[in-house]
Amino acid sequence: MKRLDSKFSKILGANKGATAVEFALLAAPFMFLIFALIEIMLVFFMQTTLESAVAIEARKIRTGQAQSSSNPITQTQFKTNICNRLFGMADCGTRLFVSVEDFPTPPANITNQWSDGNLVVGSSNDEPYQNSASGDMVIVKAYYVWPLFTPGISTALGNFSGGSFGSNNRILVATAAFRNEPF
Repeated sequence: MKRLDSKFSKILGANKGATAVEFALLAAPFMFLIFALIEIMLVFFMQTTLESAVAIEARKIRTGQAQSSSNPITQTQFKTNICNRLFGMADCGTRLFVSVEDFPTPPANITNQWSDGNLVVGSSNDEPYQNSASGDMVIVKAYYVWPLFTPGISTALGNFSGGSFGSNNRILVATAAFRNEPF
């Protein structure tokens, strides 16, 4: 009996491998948090970068540089200019949508291009590009469909699933609304 008690006390008192077990229990939640933080940081960084790019490029329309230069900026050039300011982090060919709309009077309502559940690159509905004149009201919008990867976070942050993009995407939106200066 004494022998059996000493074996049990050795087993119960053993702590070999306890650190490995504790690490295994904490590693998965820790890694999830790290990946979630990185993904959230990338979403906010891309959102801020997109807003900055739209503000800088919309200024060219507001001041008349885009319309009255000897070579007016085309829709493709305008979209490329915005893409060039995104630090190569964006798939501009398939996930970036740029809309430039001219309104002679303030619009009563503004619609989202993705409200039909689909976005098509180059579509006149999803990417209108209207020339504007001096004094016109203009709304410049850029949408970027950002793919989310971290499980759990992707369902919490996702706001767009549709078309060729699949599920778990976040639409990042940058808007500039202004009245053109006299030019």
